Amino acid sequence: MNPRPADFFGMAPGTQARRSEENAMVKYESIFITEPAATDDEMAALIQGFEEAVTSGEGKLLKVERWGKRRLAYRIGKHEDGNYTLLYLDCPAAAARELERRYRVNDRVIKYLTVRMDRAIPEEQPAASGDVPEERPAEATEAK
Repeated sequence: MNPRPADFFGMAPGTQARRSEENAMVKYESIFITEPAATDDEMAALIQGFEEAVTSGEGKLLKVERWGKRRLAYRIGKHEDGNYTLLYLDCPAAAARELERRYRVNDRVIKYLTVRMDRAIPEEQPAASGDVPEERPAEATEAK
């Protein structure tokens, strides 16, 4: 049985469509967790390196949210805590794959996840204003 016939340029049918999708700019949300011992300077250097991975792939780092040190839901290796950082990206799929490759080879990163976004990037929400009802002390009742 012969393989699928190639078109005039030697590409299989449908290849061009996949390549154009590959280069399309897509919004991603990427979170990574680093060791809790990572300092602020180390975190800044990590974020800069990850930004370089995105920009070298023709993408943009739209927003960085550093959540700081938090307790992990479950132990990962020997770690119970981790530094969480959330990145919002606008980049081609190849740049997102390169970012995940850099997560994988970096010893400081203990967990990561990158997902395609269907919604807009959330804006900062101001703290609740005076709409919150005022708390009253509990009423005293007789114990029986």
